[in-house]
Amino acid sequence: MLTSPALAAPLQAHDDGHLAAARHAFSTPERVPLTAEERAALAGHAEPPLRHEGYKLARWTLGAGPRVVLVHGWNSRGAHLLGFARPLIEAGFSVTLFDLPAHGDSTGHAASVVHAGRALRAVVADIGEEVHGVIGHSMGSAAALLAFAHGWQVRRSVHLAGPSSLTPMVKGLAAAHGLGPSDAAAFAGWVERFIGTRITYVDLERLQHGLRHPGLIVHDPADRTVAYTASEALHAAWAGSRLEPVHDLGHRRLLADASVIARGVAFIADGRAS
Repeated sequence: MLTSPALAAPLQAHDDGHLAAARHAFSTPERVPLTAEERAALAGHAEPPLRHEGYKLARWTLGAGPRVVLVHGWNSRGAHLLGFARPLIEAGFSVTLFDLPAHGDSTGHAASVVHAGRALRAVVADIGEEVHGVIGHSMGSAAALLAFAHGWQVRRSVHLAGPSSLTPMVKGLAAAHGLGPSDAAAFAGWVERFIGTRITYVDLERLQHGLRHPGLIVHDPADRTVAYTASEALHAAWAGSRLEPVHDLGHRRLLADASVIARGVAFIADGRAS
């Protein structure tokens, strides 16, 4: 079972600079402001912020019909998935998007994928009705996997360029910051204290039991942020999934790609007949 993660794990003044940088990279996202276009699209659709584990989560709901929840990634915000909102609404769905802890208009200074998974579950619980589908990008996809492992079920889900296990992400951050074996071990220990559970408990092997509905996985094999192998592993562990590679879209451009949006919306809509 996943335990309750800490809201923050402060850096120690005597930490080695590389170790401190790795901790900061893991726990402290950058806030991205709304563009004028995004602000206009969300105008009049805000809901009261949801109080959750000391955070206030900003959220918006557009349209009417079966609910689809959109979950953004690290250093992003809910509005970055607005490209999916209009076609979903035109297909007869309502859309809820929100800013994860320490992102966008939500409060907080530190977060992780575990915090994101718990926030998603809180938003869904507050909706108080069945959620038809979820579309998650990057960390938002992983947050959905965590929620599924805790018993949340939807009819369909779409996963865009998401990691499927935490262990390779932690090892990758350690390597990227030049940590030797001792500091890498110290970093991993700090991560576990920060998220409130063992890193391996956030790996696909411990999460795959929640994959009981049809899923669409979309990823660019040339993605430099999240390795395509993460989606290959997810597909291999998920009998009801479909993996569709895309090209020349990298990690973020697929959020605005008309073909990716159309495929994702069609997949979600197909679930109404099942």
